[in-house]
Amino acid sequence: MNKLHKNSNRAEILNASLCGVEFEFYSKLGLKETTKQLEDLLGRSIKIEDKAHSDFEPTDKEFKIEPDMSGGKGLMELVTGAMPYRNARILMIKVLGWIRKNGYTTERSGIHLNISFDKDFLEEKNMISRMNTLKFILDFNEKQVYKLFPDRETSVYAKSIKWVMPKVDAFHFNSANTSVHNYDFPNTKYYGINFEKKLKNYLEFRYLGGKDYENKQESIFYLWEMFIYQMWKSCNNPDFTEENKLELRRILHKNEPVADSLRDFRNVNKNWSKIEILVDLKDHGETIDMYWDRMKHKVMNLITQGGMTEGIVNYDSDIGHIQIKDGKFPVCFGLEGYDFIDCDIRGNIEKSNLFGCKVEGSMLLRCDLYQNTEVKESKIESCYVHGSCNLTNSYVFGRDGVFKGKMTGGIFREGMMSDNARFEDVEIVVSKKIKS
Repeated sequence: MNKLHKNSNRAEILNASLCGVEFEFYSKLGLKETTKQLEDLLGRSIKIEDKAHSDFEPTDKEFKIEPDMSGGKGLMELVTGAMPYRNARILMIKVLGWIRKNGYTTERSGIHLNISFDKDFLEEKNMISRMNTLKFILDFNEKQVYKLFPDRETSVYAKSIKWVMPKVDAFHFNSANTSVHNYDFPNTKYYGINFEKKLKNYLEFRYLGGKDYENKQESIFYLWEMFIYQMWKSCNNPDFTEENKLELRRILHKNEPVADSLRDFRNVNKNWSKIEILVDLKDHGETIDMYWDRMKHKVMNLITQGGMTEGIVNYDSDIGHIQIKDGKFPVCFGLEGYDFIDCDIRGNIEKSNLFGCKVEGSMLLRCDLYQNTEVKESKIESCYVHGSCNLTNSYVFGRDGVFKGKMTGGIFREGMMSDNARFEDVEIVVSKKIKS
């Protein structure tokens, strides 16, 4: 078996790649019939799981299918093990054809590609885990991805990786001293590429998907090969090129409003005119200056990670807590430890309190919901839901969750519920009754 080398051609690189695929889709058939037909079509055993992100690890010979409530009730996810690209390509053609005939996809459906290289072809076995992530980000042609899948540019699950910020506020760009140690950049699963998977020596590409993705076969193949080749290039050419440095300068220039706001809170309102900053419910400039260093990163995360477009942000100095009133969060992720009051939210929030909010298409983890908060088509894990709150077509799970509200449609997978909780057309799997 010939080893790959730095200047291997495209065909050799593709031949050495391994790919696992995750298909999110809706089926017009039941789960068992869907599984049976896909087993017959693909010539693989498929294990049926009863919850998302189950512990079972698929192989190239045994896949799994499981519910995925990130897209509401009825969304299924077929997960394969890693296999040679040529085999994964044939599988892709078959599954897309099956979906066209027997199912459908919506804007909340995605395809995830898990890409690595066969170690038998490599001289450096762990080259992906050692890859310079910043180098990859600067090399990557994200514009081509969004050109072919434009709707994914605003997806909460495929956020742009072209976000780089200096690690220190007083930073001067020097192209002659470009170093990965000087910058912060994407490192969570909510971006178009999940760089957390580097530790396992592969990358997860989350860009592809959206309504009717099953009709975009050629675009999927084009980008798939681009992803593979880009990985190889970045791993084997680690030095920053002049083009990389120009791209870094462009990204930093785009993020200058964030850097300016970290230096002076007054620039928040200059750059985002519908966002107001308060301390203890007062807009006294000198007081805000005094507390800005304590609160600025938490405030700016609302914009950079939360996609906040408008609202009032208040810092309660007595408890050191950030509160947001009338906030708009169309594409948020990774927000943790806030109080949201009368906010519109779409995205992912953890360990926060929600009062009178409207939430849709979101993932809430270990949050407390109060004061008529309305939640639609979302995943609610290990949360407290007050009796005044309403959930619609959602998925509730987590054994330590407490539910006292009203739920219409969806699945109550597990958790504790009060004797006053109300359910209409809800599938209840496991529950434990508690007194109100």
